[in-house]
Amino acid sequence: MNKSNFLIGALAIALSITSCSENLEEKIEAKVPQLTEMADLGSVEYTVKKIIKANDVGEWYKIGDRKILFSCTAYLKAGVNLNNFSMKNVQIDNSSKSVTVKLPHAEVLSINMPAEETKLVYDQVSLLRSNFTAEERNSLLRQGEADILGGINEIGIIKDAEENASEFIKAMLMQMGFSNVTVNFE
Repeated sequence: MNKSNFLIGALAIALSITSCSENLEEKIEAKVPQLTEMADLGSVEYTVKKIIKANDVGEWYKIGDRKILFSCTAYLKAGVNLNNFSMKNVQIDNSSKSVTVKLPHAEVLSINMPAEETKLVYDQVSLLRSNFTAEERNSLLRQGEADILGGINEIGIIKDAEENASEFIKAMLMQMGFSNVTVNFE
């Protein structure tokens, strides 16, 4: 009688593990549309201060020079684009309650340089030269934005965005019942 109770108990546990495992997969399948609806998983925001300067020394036919200096603030948001995320990016091992998720590498999702946080610090123009035009000033600010984007790898925002996205996904999946979660970026 003890053996049959043991077998019934073992069968009940096996069924509950199987149904629990199926529930884990169903939970992830239910979560995927919510993740793709977000489109972007913004996981880090940096504030970058940038000094933009130009020294326009006159050519042989221009007498004098022009100098200008701006101070600006840029807000960068980075994260993972989830538009193409699907169940094909998820591998589940029901027996060990393990899951592996493949995410695309993080990227800069937005950069914002508010005009109210861009200040003209210095502007000097020789007597025989014309002032910087609005077009020249805007061109300098666009160059400053390009410089910020060019230095993305140096400031570490992509690395931080991937770490934060990985931690978010791991925490979400562990709450769903997985005991081992691996997140890879491809």
